[in-house]
Amino acid sequence: MENKVQQLITEGVTLKREGDLEGALNCYLQAIDIDPTNMKLFISIGKTAHLLKQQNLAARCYLAATHLMLEPIERTIHQPDQLPSYLQMAYGQFTEEELRQLPRKSAFAILIDSNTPRHVAHSMVDLSPDIMEKRTDLMPFAEIYRASILGDGSHGNVLNRYGYTPDDQMTIDKEFYIPSGQKFLMADVQWDQLDRQNVTDIYF
Repeated sequence: MENKVQQLITEGVTLKREGDLEGALNCYLQAIDIDPTNMKLFISIGKTAHLLKQQNLAARCYLAATHLMLEPIERTIHQPDQLPSYLQMAYGQFTEEELRQLPRKSAFAILIDSNTPRHVAHSMVDLSPDIMEKRTDLMPFAEIYRASILGDGSHGNVLNRYGYTPDDQMTIDKEFYIPSGQKFLMADVQWDQLDRQNVTDIYF
């Protein structure tokens, strides 16, 4: 099973870089049917859905990935010393008051994650015409992000075309996209179902 999943993922990555996004998505969907709790695979589907401008699918995939990240944390959060060391350190930096303001204590993990919140925010913002019409300043960064997840080597060229640097991209992500994504995930994760791993039933 593991070999088949990896084979499909590898094929999907190749097809995505070649521009066959539908083919890549099909590979990833076949893989998730075999391994429906593969968090990284949901991220890959989400990014490919973004490239295909399938906002709803992208958002659901990022929610599923976040749910799968949170589920083991939720199981052990009552015994923080059982968390992996890097999570123990991060958890210890939050005050009890800060933790009480979260939907669940395990939600602290969303606040230390810059990856999934960034991806989901780009999908929710960049693929929303109404938002982009009002925030025309984000249009270059939407295209830069698209090039970065496409993985076809065009990212640097797109940055140069707009006169931006990787640091500029990181700054807009840090100041706008990541906080927006964290807010979305906090609101839309199904917190009352974190004891379940069947994310395809929960989010799709």
